[in-house]
Amino acid sequence: MIAWTSMGASNEFQERVARIEGLVRKVETAGDPALRSSARELVESLMELHGAALERILEIISNAGENGAGLVDACGRDELVCSLLVLYGIHPEDFESRVRRGLEKVRPQLRAHGARVELSSISDGVVRLKIGGASSPDFEAAVREALLETAPDAGEVVIEGGKATGNGSGFVPLASLRASNGSPLAAQGLTRR
Repeated sequence: MIAWTSMGASNEFQERVARIEGLVRKVETAGDPALRSSARELVESLMELHGAALERILEIISNAGENGAGLVDACGRDELVCSLLVLYGIHPEDFESRVRRGLEKVRPQLRAHGARVELSSISDGVVRLKIGGASSPDFEAAVREALLETAPDAGEVVIEGGKATGNGSGFVPLASLRASNGSPLAAQGLTRR
């Protein structure tokens, strides 16, 4: 059993995602088509079961009144749980709200160094930002990390006016774990063809 700490949850989660993707690629290259089909079915069945159970847990908690609503909110703000709720499409906050919360989380750190970040647009999972004032690859990495924690389903984070190139920080969007139809699967390779 892994002890997920708040500080390392995103990194540990991203490492797990990368490991799952590697295992999926390995299964997808297996020579036996029946094995590939069985592996797909197994993962899809597990994902459906887990998704239904998580949704039911949130429903039970929500029905507990004001305290339950606070617990649902706390679950949605936890880095690890947030990623899982997003994966299953049951996060209590919408995508834009989570992006804005991530930016609010990192703004004090940037302000302390004379930098600022503004949301330019959100379209089709692409978050476009502008960094003003002082800028550095470290600031951009901090912004990306904050968004990874609150909006792991961002397909891409584009930072205009920054100095860094690439996506930085090993960001693996949760979209890589969803089928093209939006249903949660263990990884792209396990989508139905």
